[in-house]
Amino acid sequence: MNSKTLIALGLCAFAASVFSGCATQKTGSGRSNTFLGGLAEVNTGSYLPPGPNTFAIDGTKFDGRVNPSGDQVKLFWGLITYTDY
Repeated sequence: MNSKTLIALGLCAFAASVFSGCATQKTGSGRSNTFLGGLAEVNTGSYLPPGPNTFAIDGTKFDGRVNPSGDQVKLFWGLITYTDY
């Protein structure tokens, strides 16, 4: 690839990440934080099941935690979901 094209793509990706911002909202079940326009989303105390169209990772089985926190982390607009409950 041309170096100018790579530089332009890098600048576009940087601008998209800088100007997308983040949002925090308090829900009935906890708190939801969204970063980079939905690229990463952290829900604390949610205990909601992951959707059917996601690759779900159960943190209690993966990490072997005894006291789950109820946190849910979604990456790539919900493509990968890590749950700790």
